[in-house]
This record gives sequence, C-alpha cells and structure tokens, in this order.
Amino acid sequence: MNQSYFTIILWVGIILLVSLTILFFKLLVHKKDFRYKLKGPYLLSKGEKVFFEVLLQSISSDLYICPKVRVADLIEVDLPKNDKHFWSSFNKISKKHVDFVLCKRSDFTPKLVIELDGGSHKTRIRSQRDVFVNESFSQADIPVLHVQAQDSYDISQIMAQIKSY
Repeated sequence: MNQSYFTIILWVGIILLVSLTILFFKLLVHKKDFRYKLKGPYLLSKGEKVFFEVLLQSISSDLYICPKVRVADLIEVDLPKNDKHFWSSFNKISKKHVDFVLCKRSDFTPKLVIELDGGSHKTRIRSQRDVFVNESFSQADIPVLHVQAQDSYDISQIMAQIKSY
C-alpha cells in the first residue's frame, strides 16, 4: 500500500512540476513579446515640416520628395555577403537615415539627398557621421545637399541650391 501511495504522490508531483514549467514558459514568452506604440504624433519634426513645405515649392514637377529614407535603401555594400567586411559595412548604413531624397517621378531614381543640418550637426560625433554619409553617397554617385536649419527659408535660394545639383 505504501508503494502505491508513493507512486501516486510521485505522479501528482511530476504533473504539478510539468504544469508549473509550462506556466513559467508561457509567462516568460509573454514578457518577451515586443510592444509597440506610435513614436510621436508626426513623422516629421516641426523644423522638418517647415523645410518640407519649402521643398514642395522649390522642386520641379518631375520630382518626388521622400522624407526620412534609410541609407541602406539608397545604397548598398559593394562586397559579396561572404566577405568578412560585408556585415560591418552594411551595419554602418543600415541604421542611418537621411532627411529628404528627391527622386524622379518616372522611376524613383534618387537624384539628390538633402540633409537638414540643425544644432546636433555641430557635435563631433554627428560631424563624423556626416562625413561618412557624404563619402558613401559620393561613392554611389548621389549628391548630398546640406541645408542649415532655419525658422524660415528663401524659396528662390533653395531652388538655386537644388538646381546646382
């Protein structure tokens, strides 16, 4: 009789342990679920929106303005993926974006990258980033126009800068 009670208690213990293990993993998985929320009410900052409105008036009708474009969507690493430098080079462009890209309406060919340079562009780290981005786009034959962020813009001046590219 003692042995049968022991066997029953052992089975109940095993079932309880398995149940607790399953519950624990379910709770753990729910804690790893990613939650997302709207980053902010607007895609563009107030300063970027002001500049975007000026850009709309400054470009020809054969161009589109694409805001906040990831650098890796415009250029790619010119190495085979099995090259030991491929992924480190890709990581340098995959997490960066540019403020605006002017593209041909007919086929979305990138014609000009526009960076709106605010106060952060004066820091050493941001300056190094700008040099890297400029060089990367230069290698890919895509010009980069840097425009100093302002409260207001002269449309004719922006038009002239864009046409010079």
